[in-house]
Amino acid sequence: MKNILLLTTGGTIACVETDKGLSPRLDGQWLINKIPEIKTLCNVSVKQVLNIDSSNISSADWTLISNAIYEGIQKYDGIVITHGTDTMAYTTSIISYVLQNLNKPVVFTGSQVPITHELSDGTKNLLDAFKVATSQLKGVCLVFNGKIIRGTRAIKIHSSNTDAFVSCNDSYLGKIISGKVYLENIEKIEKNTIEFYPNICDKVFLLKLTPGISDSIVDYIISQSYKGVVIEAFGLGGIPSKYNDLLEKLQNMTSKHKIPVIVVSQCVYDGTDLNVYNVGVKALESGLISGKDMTTEATVTKLMWALGQTSVYKEIKKIMHKNICGEINAAIS
Repeated sequence: MKNILLLTTGGTIACVETDKGLSPRLDGQWLINKIPEIKTLCNVSVKQVLNIDSSNISSADWTLISNAIYEGIQKYDGIVITHGTDTMAYTTSIISYVLQNLNKPVVFTGSQVPITHELSDGTKNLLDAFKVATSQLKGVCLVFNGKIIRGTRAIKIHSSNTDAFVSCNDSYLGKIISGKVYLENIEKIEKNTIEFYPNICDKVFLLKLTPGISDSIVDYIISQSYKGVVIEAFGLGGIPSKYNDLLEKLQNMTSKHKIPVIVVSQCVYDGTDLNVYNVGVKALESGLISGKDMTTEATVTKLMWALGQTSVYKEIKKIMHKNICGEINAAIS
């Protein structure tokens, strides 16, 4: 049997009722003992990295998780990580950039209902995750409700429904049907050595545009020493330029302060194309960078990762336009 490492970080799957609401308290060994079938699939080792609500996740926690994965991937055939659903797509994205060229499965999962509850989805999700971890899949993925999703393509679309995640602008890596893993896209690993790039800069501001937004928000962002900005723009990437100086100030942000500004869409699917409308063309002319068809989570974390590698504006732009781990459609990268 294969040797699989379980890393636990908390989340709903590990929660119990307290007098102040659900709180992560269960450890990894408890989770394994809850599902005896896991031990028939593989040899399991357990390590607790964190035990937090994922709303409290930070870049320092990502460093702890990535270090644990990097150490574990040298010794084990695969890794399963339990994680809260609310920020899991951010974590699977950043780990995809930090740990590249993975030749083994690194599988994230969790639940919408605590595993102690009789109607919990946690039991199935965790068992499915171990099945994927013993498969031929390579790289970072998120397993949830029978779906296998690339780490940089997962988004959470339901706050409580157990079918919480979808693969955005990309096909599924596979599915688990009637307890069996069916892989559809197995990664081809060209190199034999895992590449580990742990540096992350979390000074990235996410700005969601609203009609009538004040351009003074740009002054605030600069004053707070942010190193990068991701804008959730309208439609294909529209930035207002008629009633205020927002675009002019954003241009100043990129040209004078050398702060990269990445434009993604508020729409869930299809991404941005700044060449279609005048409001998009103006954004390009102002030095803003298209996020193409990346998810917001993949874009924010990619910019954090890029800023951790270099402070050179031109290099950051190259990184943001490069398809590193499936976050951008190869046809448009």
